[in-house]
Amino acid sequence: MTYSPEASQDSSGIATGRAELLQVLTEALDESGERWAWQGEAGAPQQWASDNGPKDLDIWYAGRPAPNDPVAALTRSYACARVAEAHDPRRLRHISLAVGTPTGLAVVDITYGDLYVGPVLLVPAAEATTDPSAQRLTGIAATADLLVRPVLRGRIPGPARLAEARAAWSAALPEHREALARRLTQQLGARVTADLVAIAGGAEPDLSLPARARVRLAARSLAPDVVAATWAQRRAVLPAAGSAGPLGLRTRGVVVALVGTDGSGKSTVAGSLGDRLRRSGFSTGSAYFGMARGNLPGVALARRVLGVGSTAPSTAPTGEKRQDHPRVRQAAAWFYAGEYVWRYLSTVAPALARRRVVIADRWVYDLRESPWPGSRAARVAELLVPAPDVLVLPDAPADLIHRRKPERALEEQRAQQERYRRLLAEHPARHAEIVVDTSGAPGGTLPALVAAVIQAAHAPRRRRR
Repeated sequence: MTYSPEASQDSSGIATGRAELLQVLTEALDESGERWAWQGEAGAPQQWASDNGPKDLDIWYAGRPAPNDPVAALTRSYACARVAEAHDPRRLRHISLAVGTPTGLAVVDITYGDLYVGPVLLVPAAEATTDPSAQRLTGIAATADLLVRPVLRGRIPGPARLAEARAAWSAALPEHREALARRLTQQLGARVTADLVAIAGGAEPDLSLPARARVRLAARSLAPDVVAATWAQRRAVLPAAGSAGPLGLRTRGVVVALVGTDGSGKSTVAGSLGDRLRRSGFSTGSAYFGMARGNLPGVALARRVLGVGSTAPSTAPTGEKRQDHPRVRQAAAWFYAGEYVWRYLSTVAPALARRRVVIADRWVYDLRESPWPGSRAARVAELLVPAPDVLVLPDAPADLIHRRKPERALEEQRAQQERYRRLLAEHPARHAEIVVDTSGAPGGTLPALVAAVIQAAHAPRRRRR
């Protein structure tokens, strides 16, 4: 897929702070026409806005994803990374977005429709009540959100949150309390439900309740009617443990490959991307996949002995391309294919195992043109070396590129850059292809690149098409 952020080009793609995000969200939610509410205890949005940690801003939204929903509003204004999402109606449906701010990533989590914890239905959307003046859940929906949800996630809520849950339970209609109790009994069993109802009524919490509730939640996750949905979301269901990234979610290693002619701005983009990722808490590494340096000794020896001055095809005085030492070049193509495999196994794969973001200068696609254009070695290398997760083309007007690197002919640079644009149009990457404007114009696309990499780090690795 091609990553296509909707942030306006005159925007930096970065929020000035969480207070700005909160304002954009509130306006979008009010304008949507749907019922919505902040989740969590009173003051949660304000606390989130003043914090810098990874805790989510939780929002309940009665409708379905739509062009005027809060997710669409954020992606129109900022470069957002979807770090979690689930859409199966048999489980919690939600989307989590990470948005860059000067103090780090801010995460917004929007729950759609019915209130769930995993596969456990708490309150159907039609039965959820809200206080429009404060945009807060009320009645059994508030009790489910403030008490049942944290217990199923493994903790007893604090005194203030517990007091709010009890007040909401007391204010709920008796028939609504009975309906919630019946639903929970069917899914969590009579004992766990009785303890939850007792706590809502004022009893002291049993400290063993979260563990018992988690067991029942696991059993419900494996029930015949939801086990397929659980398996499909297994990456999010299993605890992140040692795979947790800066946001506390499961992450994986990511390969970002930058391609482009000399002078297009690859080094500048790589440096800026690495800086921003490290500031966000991600570990990075680098790799070189070009042919100008880092070659295996055999290639350098062949050049010296046989007088091959370059792996690139030479140009005759008449302007027609000719191939000097064709057999050497054909052999060199296969030699480079083997070297690319070795570079990946020795440099990239170990970094991916440590869940780093590897920023690679060039990739195996260079073998399509040099040292022997059209060689089968290029196709073999692309089969053996996994495609990058994100493929990036730094781009600028050809005359600007030429001013940066005048050693090569302008038309040659223009033609090569056009070939890289066609490469991106093939959509060879696992996650996204992005063009980054390096002309220095305002509203650059680097925030979109950062968001795409963060999104790739949290998404399951896709198989090549």
